[in-house]
Amino acid sequence: MTQIMNEPVEQKGVERMTLAADRWEQAMTPDEYMSQMVENRERFESNIARTRIMPGDWAAFGQEPVRILVLTEDWCGDSAQFVPMVVKLAQEIPTVEVRILRRDQHTDLADRYRRKDGYQAIPVFIVLDSEMHELGALIERPERATAEIVEERKRFLAAHPELPGANRAFDRMPEETRQALKEHIAGWRDGQFDRWTRYLMEDLAEITRSVRTRAA
Repeated sequence: MTQIMNEPVEQKGVERMTLAADRWEQAMTPDEYMSQMVENRERFESNIARTRIMPGDWAAFGQEPVRILVLTEDWCGDSAQFVPMVVKLAQEIPTVEVRILRRDQHTDLADRYRRKDGYQAIPVFIVLDSEMHELGALIERPERATAEIVEERKRFLAAHPELPGANRAFDRMPEETRQALKEHIAGWRDGQFDRWTRYLMEDLAEITRSVRTRAA
C-alpha cells in the first residue's frame, strides 16, 4: 500500500510541519549517508548511476527550489531502489536538494508518516518548498509500482503450483515458498527500474504541482 499526502499546508498539523522542517539541518547529505551505510551501499550507488533524469523532470523540478527530506534505513530494499532516484535528481537539477534521516533515529517524525493501514513504512519522501513549508509526502513507493508487485506475485505463484502453501497469505506460507517468492520479486523488480523511476518522479511532481495550482 502506498500513500501520497498532499493536502493544503494550512490543513496539516503544525507540529508535523515544524518537526520536518526542524530536522532538515540535522539530516545527512546523500554523500554523508552513503559513507555510513552498512548494507546495500553498492546497490545504492549503482542505482544512482543508472537513474535517468528526463527533460520533463527539469520542467517539474527546475523552476523553483524544492527540498526532499527522506526517512530511510540501509537494510530496506525499497529504499535501495527508490532513494537513489531522488539523489540523482538532486545531482542533476540544481534547484533540488535532498537530505536523509535514518528512520530509527527519528521515530517521532516517522510516526507522523504512516500508511493508511497504520504501518510505518519506509522510505518516506517529505517534499518542502524553499521556505520549509511542507507540500506533501510520498510513503514507501509509487502506488503504480505497488500494484505491479501485487500482480507479479499472483502471476508467479499461479505459475508454480508445486510450491507448498502457494495459495496461502504470505505470512502463512512455508519458509521455502516465501523465500522463492522473495527471490523472484527481487530479480523481477530490478527490471522495472526505468519505469518505476518515471512513476516516482511523476508522483513527486504531482505533489509540487497540486500545491502550486491551489496557490495560484
